[in-house]
Amino acid sequence: MSQTTHAYNSSVIQPKEDMALEKSSDNSDSALANPVICTRSLEVTYKNNLKALKSTSLEIAQGSFVVLLGTSGAGKSTLLRALNGLVQPTAGSVKATGLGDLANPSTLQRHRRQTGMIFQQHHLIGRLSVLNNVLLGRMGHHSGWRMFCPWTRSEKEQALAVIDRVGLLERALARADQLSGGQQQRVGMARALIQQPRLLLADEPIASLDPNTSLRLLQSLHDICKSDGLTTVVSLHQVDFARQFADRIIGLKQGAVVFDGAPQELSAHQVTDLYRHHTSVEARPVSAAASATVFQQSSLLEA
Repeated sequence: MSQTTHAYNSSVIQPKEDMALEKSSDNSDSALANPVICTRSLEVTYKNNLKALKSTSLEIAQGSFVVLLGTSGAGKSTLLRALNGLVQPTAGSVKATGLGDLANPSTLQRHRRQTGMIFQQHHLIGRLSVLNNVLLGRMGHHSGWRMFCPWTRSEKEQALAVIDRVGLLERALARADQLSGGQQQRVGMARALIQQPRLLLADEPIASLDPNTSLRLLQSLHDICKSDGLTTVVSLHQVDFARQFADRIIGLKQGAVVFDGAPQELSAHQVTDLYRHHTSVEARPVSAAASATVFQQSSLLEA
């Protein structure tokens, strides 16, 4: 397995000195001047005349771990899906650095090959093994008749390596429908990682998981993305998790960005306003006692 992991790492994981340079520049003017993706006056209105996203202009810096925070219906998923062309803008634009405007079909196709997506509902094929579900993430690298050919040895080694990274190597040959919800979401992570993306999008990846499983999954996702220098945008409801893992929090309310800054800049008053008139327990900031429990669990994980 060490050879397999090395094969994957040599093509995906950057040298430590390169990673250090990237991390040191994450918050620099250079990183902000050269975002991986940006939106300009982006708006999305659905057929029922519901404006899901109001005029939004954002830049997502290379190597950053960004959390979209807000209630259900705030516009998080719409913004996230617009970054991958799954939702078409009503006005404005989405541009990927080095590729161009996603309104161009060929640009969008190239962008999607370089963008991994983790969905809330996993979207796995239950009768297939973990290995084969992960290998489906390679389909964007093939076209036409090549899609009907067997997977290469190299691709299988890459798949086993990413399955190992998410902690499921011993279940690689198990059917996906035999896994727990947390394990299935890890398969979704591995499927996104095997694309070797430069941008990773995760749409409420812990919505159906218990708190402890959620913490472990987010910790794993954060560690892998930071290790690889992978630019990541995750939508969440949980304020404490956003504060714990995000480099930057973008708060949305009724389709508009109402907060954009570092986690420590998000005040209790702003959180209250962000979730005002919302009764969902998971959307409320948790109590001090619950917060302490979360951080204690995090310490146990690190130990």
